[in-house]
Amino acid sequence: MKLKIKAIVLYPKDKSKSKRIIPFDVSKVNVITGESHKGKSALIHIIDYCLGSESCSIPVGIIRDTTQWFGLHLISETTELVVLRKEPGTKFSTSEMIMIEQAEPIDIDALMSASRFQTNRDAVVNRFNQLSGLSTERFDLENLKNQFGGAASFRDTSAFQFLPQHIVANPYALFYKADTHEHQQKLKTIFPLLVGAISNEVLSLERELKELDISLKTYQLELNTKNRAVQSWLGNLQSLFLRSVQLGLVKDIPLELNSYTVEQYLFQLSQIVEDFNENPIPAYQSGATVREVEYLENLDAQERDLVNEVAIRKIRLSKLQSLNMSSVQYRQTLESQRRRLEPVSWFNKKLHSNICPFCESVNDNAKKQLETLDEYSKNLEVISRSVNTNDVNLNKEVADVKSEIRDYEFKINKVRDVLREFYTKSKEENERRRTVESLYKFIGRLEEALANVGSTTVDSSIQKSIDKLYQQVSDTNRKLDLIRKSHNKETVLRRISNLMSQYIVMLDIDRPNDPVELDIANLTLKISSTSSNRADYLWEVGSGANWMGYHLSAFFALHEHFLSLENNFVPSFLVIDQPSQVYFPKDVPTISDDIVTFQDFAEKSEDLTQTRKIFSAASACAKRTNFNLQIIIVEHAPEITWQGVENIHMVEEWSGSRALIPIEWIQE
Repeated sequence: MKLKIKAIVLYPKDKSKSKRIIPFDVSKVNVITGESHKGKSALIHIIDYCLGSESCSIPVGIIRDTTQWFGLHLISETTELVVLRKEPGTKFSTSEMIMIEQAEPIDIDALMSASRFQTNRDAVVNRFNQLSGLSTERFDLENLKNQFGGAASFRDTSAFQFLPQHIVANPYALFYKADTHEHQQKLKTIFPLLVGAISNEVLSLERELKELDISLKTYQLELNTKNRAVQSWLGNLQSLFLRSVQLGLVKDIPLELNSYTVEQYLFQLSQIVEDFNENPIPAYQSGATVREVEYLENLDAQERDLVNEVAIRKIRLSKLQSLNMSSVQYRQTLESQRRRLEPVSWFNKKLHSNICPFCESVNDNAKKQLETLDEYSKNLEVISRSVNTNDVNLNKEVADVKSEIRDYEFKINKVRDVLREFYTKSKEENERRRTVESLYKFIGRLEEALANVGSTTVDSSIQKSIDKLYQQVSDTNRKLDLIRKSHNKETVLRRISNLMSQYIVMLDIDRPNDPVELDIANLTLKISSTSSNRADYLWEVGSGANWMGYHLSAFFALHEHFLSLENNFVPSFLVIDQPSQVYFPKDVPTISDDIVTFQDFAEKSEDLTQTRKIFSAASACAKRTNFNLQIIIVEHAPEITWQGVENIHMVEEWSGSRALIPIEWIQE
């Protein structure tokens, strides 16, 4: 995301005073140096506030007492923007903002009636989200209440834009605002997206996959519901078919009726209705009574088989439960014996002779007995370990057998329902003697039953929809796999580590040759030793100079990596607040007649040489990124520190009466 700072603009509360403009070079390393208490450290908070931070962290006092509006003049890829945010007064923050955006350059001095561009924080952040190209897709599609799993925001990238004083050499926090749990969790979530380990397309496909999964589950639920409804009709259909046999309406009774499905019964019964409608007074089918008896015998045999299956599983269940209990008791017995023999080993070690401690007679029987018991104790230990290691938990097998028994019991009840229906109808039939009237009544009941079953039968379109969704899921997963292979997180992290190593050698770091890796899970760095297998976290390496050096190396490397990506979501500027604090305050030599060059200056202090490396590394970063990264450094160190270092732009020196807030704003 191309977003650079052309100027910081402050508008005074006193309308008679002139606005304060601090201009920057968008293609160089900008440096503001000066004394303490001049407002240098407030710059990060002013920039962050104007870019839509939730709270105002600009220091209270002179800065907020005299400033009405804090503003930024920005350039993006295709437009220029002026963003102003009102000083919140006694409030924690304010949402009142002004945003001007246009394709032509904006002349700050020519701005008139800016109030007509009034807006609010949410609108400004939303516009920056659009400029960044961040996706609106959530990361956590399962738990919509997860506040850390929402879509990435432009605001989340502030972790990479600022290195304030309390972070730049902090051993426990690598990123801005990542010293709070909330920001840590969100940063961990979006990190893979920002470094290119995943892409917007991945998030979109994952959301599409989630929607396909929901649709698939909906169709599967509908299919299963209909299947269960259809299967619940099986017993009724069997009874109706048997009744049809009783009434002599079935021409050819299949031999394998017991294995008939719902669809097969429906076909047979529909054929009966169709035949009856063609011939309202059908002939009684010859042999129907014999086939009826055969069918009943098959049902009886089926019931006996099912009862036998239940009996077999009942025996198996009893044995499994007994074996499970025996295994537990055996382990308990072994453990009891092991505890009883624990003192033997200790006593055997303490007994060094065969002389009785009481009568002083020589006898080795006690020693032999102890050795025997000790050997038995060791064998028992081996057996106990073997039992604990190889023990098979039979709970799953017990549960499976119980489930099988329930299934068979359900089938038995279904068969018995059919038999019960048959014998009940047989009694009624003996009374009615198969009259024509009973045929019409039965056909009417049969037609009604077929209509009811038809309303619950599975529509083939449901299965077709499921098959289509499965294919879409497969295609989407294939796309995701291809993208993930080209956006491999390990490859990305190795590249960032390689870039860090190139900056580390430019800075004052004790272990310049030890590999460094970015640990996303812990939001820190890990430094591996070349002489051992040990890997140290940032807080373990010691020395403020090391911590500062690793911070700068990580941020320079990250921004170089961001700018190499096809889709860079992070603004292309970095503000660093007083990185030389690990060397200062110290007695800084003053420039005199005999100190006119940096070499003369550095002879007075080794720390000055190390401080110069900060500016050299920043200059190298600007050059390596083809000056697409804007770096702003606020410092205590004097200008002679970076004398001769290319790509450095001295913005202002705040000393004496010069500061962030003009002296005339303060004077009455």
